[in-house]
Amino acid sequence: MYPRKVNDPVSPNSERLVSYMNTHPATILGYAKYYGEIRSAVSARMVEIDSNGFVVEVDDENGSKSEVHIKFKNRLRSYEEVRPTLTRMAQEAEDALGLPSTRPPPMFSGSSSQNLTSHTPFIIPGIADLLMSTFFIVFLLTIAFYPYSSPAIIEELREFFGQTAINLIVVIMICFHIVEAVIAYVVLITRGEEDTMTLVKWVVANLIYGHIWLLWKEQSSAKKKTN
Repeated sequence: MYPRKVNDPVSPNSERLVSYMNTHPATILGYAKYYGEIRSAVSARMVEIDSNGFVVEVDDENGSKSEVHIKFKNRLRSYEEVRPTLTRMAQEAEDALGLPSTRPPPMFSGSSSQNLTSHTPFIIPGIADLLMSTFFIVFLLTIAFYPYSSPAIIEELREFFGQTAINLIVVIMICFHIVEAVIAYVVLITRGEEDTMTLVKWVVANLIYGHIWLLWKEQSSAKKKTN
């Protein structure tokens, strides 16, 4: 078991990436022969991947095993760069070695049951949305819970809106955010999200300031990029 590298954008997904890629042994063998320069390889499997490259375990025609670290030309800056990078590398290997196509089908998009489970990178609202949401939440909580020996402006706002209405709005807001957090959790689990930190970020963010629709905005953006 290889340790996950802290703050690496790819390493947290290494286990499922490796599992998926090893369902395409011809692709891995092409990597080993071309990039690993082991032309006597008869089989290969990926054992680890991160933003710098991946490790392949190779069996050669003499029956011996070896490991080779194949580095990417450029360090990957995000999880989304894995698919196009591996696809380009597979194409380069098959062209150079005169191999039949070893390129795997799309890994991270579409709804086919053969695809890898979906990863939903965490995104935050735009700065304007975030500021407006924060202001609204702080405004409500201040009016609702600031001690009654409070500044005159707060007392005037309480009198204007009415304490009952303010309390009701606060309860509704809290309930909405709890529901959004639950929806975020259910949606991500349904999509097959396996990165615990990503799951926590989405749930906590929706619990604090909502914006559940960003889950579908991210998926829509990913589909457009794929198309």
